[in-house]
Amino acid sequence: MTKTFQRSLLAMALALSTSAVHAARIDSSELKVTGSLEVPACTVTAGDDGSYSYGTLNPSDIRPGTAINTLAVLTKPWKISCEGDTYLTFKVIDNAEATRSVVAAENFGLGSVNGTGKIGFYTVNMRNPKVNGVASNLFSTNTTAIVRASVMPLRQNDYVTGWAQAGANVQQIGKLFEADLDVTATLAGTQTMNGAITDDVPLAGSLTLNFAYGL
Repeated sequence: MTKTFQRSLLAMALALSTSAVHAARIDSSELKVTGSLEVPACTVTAGDDGSYSYGTLNPSDIRPGTAINTLAVLTKPWKISCEGDTYLTFKVIDNAEATRSVVAAENFGLGSVNGTGKIGFYTVNMRNPKVNGVASNLFSTNTTAIVRASVMPLRQNDYVTGWAQAGANVQQIGKLFEADLDVTATLAGTQTMNGAITDDVPLAGSLTLNFAYGL
């Protein structure tokens, strides 16, 4: 084999080798997906700032012994307005839980009297639910059960309450959530109050509604 032919083969091999290296080179570019998940701000508005007043009660409103007296229902409208579409739920904390004269998840304390005596309890019913002005349903759930209805008693002990689509087992999303909250107070009897009341005693029921909203 002549040297000239050998040089030609070598040159061809180098050329092929260089072409293979060039073909194996990879350029890259990044694809980006951007955007943001923004939780809208919400504002809670309640009739009379959420204050339910029975005014001044009469001595005759208190029954002797263990008899109770259920007072009239007081109703206030509640609205939660959000800047954007969101789901909305809430939990209830009874700030006077230890003063309930009858212990139950839907009963809330009215305060103490005569030392360890208990004034009674009250309940709160949620009704006329609406989302964006349209009638909806309500749901209430804890770790073991879920209830759906158009009227729902508020419950403590880790119950979560919110708005659901009417006729469907689906949580409702919207910007404006509405409902009426009905309060019904029940006065305990003199035995539960530890005797007769000789001084002015205010009803001291207090709930905290912790609202949770987000996508």
